[in-house]
Amino acid sequence: MKKIYVVIIALFLILVCLLAVGVLAILSFSGENIDLLGGNKIAKVYLCNEIYFDYSQGDGLFPSEKKDARYYINLLDKLEKDNSVKGVLLIVNSPGGEVIASEKLARKVAELAKKKPVVVYVEDLDASGAYMASVPANYIVAEKHSIVGSIGVRMDIIHYYGLMKKLGINVTTIKAGKYKDIGSPYRPMTKEEKEYLQKMINETYIDFVKWVAKYRHLPLNYTFKIADGKIYSGEDAKKVGLVDEVGTEETALKKLEQLANVSNPEIVEYGLEENRGLFGLTYDLGYGIGKGLGEVLCEMGKLNSKVELMS
Repeated sequence: MKKIYVVIIALFLILVCLLAVGVLAILSFSGENIDLLGGNKIAKVYLCNEIYFDYSQGDGLFPSEKKDARYYINLLDKLEKDNSVKGVLLIVNSPGGEVIASEKLARKVAELAKKKPVVVYVEDLDASGAYMASVPANYIVAEKHSIVGSIGVRMDIIHYYGLMKKLGINVTTIKAGKYKDIGSPYRPMTKEEKEYLQKMINETYIDFVKWVAKYRHLPLNYTFKIADGKIYSGEDAKKVGLVDEVGTEETALKKLEQLANVSNPEIVEYGLEENRGLFGLTYDLGYGIGKGLGEVLCEMGKLNSKVELMS
């Protein structure tokens, strides 16, 4: 009889162990990092994408998690609630993105920075909507030759009515509502329509500048002077007050440890792309080099019907 009890207890313990392993595996697979034993951690969050909302379904049998604005907002929310995480190092290499997505992410960073220290490290590019998300951080460190700023808003509307005329193509638009086809590519924009859209852009821009002035503790009039869409090197960004210090990732990490009052913390990384093999590597190289040059040197971010905060 005793042997039966021993066997039952052993089986029970094995089952508990298997359940524990299964839970940890699920958490690991889902990207969750929950510290059951406590401890001091610093979270490195890599913001290396355009900032946007993606509601499309994933492709393939095992779709990778999309690093859109919701991903980062949800991630920062979890880090905020994780007591083992004592601070967040936000590593930025982004040209910005959609207005609403950038604003929501910026508000989340501001909320997080009130609860635990957040330090931004500008590795290469921190422009427009990405800079909007950076300014609520407690401290910003930028590489000397990084690109910072591009504080502004743009809307590009493509017109091809001239080409259509040459090709003998005509379009008849039947509408109800004076402005229903505002920005139509099939006809020139009227002065009234352009003024209407300009007013929308101006309102968004003013809110952006006020946001920067508030969190960088700069006079509003001065902020308007430096926030004219210009890009700055990390060194020049320090001179005008857009960043706190010129330095490296190590500089930023040391500052974060100081603000969080921790030493030798465990470093946990989030937001890095998983290795997708040869085809993934080829895609990433094409995207990173070709598109990156277009973003920085050719002011990418062209759009038809969206307002974006892009470099």
